[in-house]
Amino acid sequence: MTETLTYDVVIIGSGIAGLRAAIEAARLSVGKCNIAVITKVQAMRSHSVSAEGGTAAVLYPDKGDMFESHIYDTVKGSDFLADQDAVEFFAYAMPAEIYRLEHWGMPWSRTEDGRIAQRDFGGYSFPRATFAADKVGFFEMQTLYDTTRKFDDIHLFQEWYVTSLTVDYRVFRGITARIWM
Repeated sequence: MTETLTYDVVIIGSGIAGLRAAIEAARLSVGKCNIAVITKVQAMRSHSVSAEGGTAAVLYPDKGDMFESHIYDTVKGSDFLADQDAVEFFAYAMPAEIYRLEHWGMPWSRTEDGRIAQRDFGGYSFPRATFAADKVGFFEMQTLYDTTRKFDDIHLFQEWYVTSLTVDYRVFRGITARIWM
């Protein structure tokens, strides 16, 4: 049986990026936008739950961290292939995202004085990886999934498989999908 569904925003994938995008679309539209998140797995089975290292952010410039070094570390870690404007945008946006996740219930690991803990990771020149024990991906996914449930206009299509994109004269018109079996 074929059914046509209509949504204002369609997000393919329910990982950290997909769920965060759905929340932002719902938050900005304040009930004026129907959002579909299509995922071939149950949302909490997305591969993002496996992330363990941490989420980088310059939280403590008073302790010596700098946005410029975060940007450089990220670009260098990409072998200088990353879009440098995008890296700069995200480096400056991340502290607010860390605190927003905390507000939504993210159980960040803490220092003895109660601040969000950060540790060394990868090619960072400063310990700027925020973490939640060794399950940061799981906890970020759980926090984002729980937050999506607070918005009536976010609709999850779990275990659906996108088979094609519909494009007409270079303009996205929709998708075709089927229930994953």
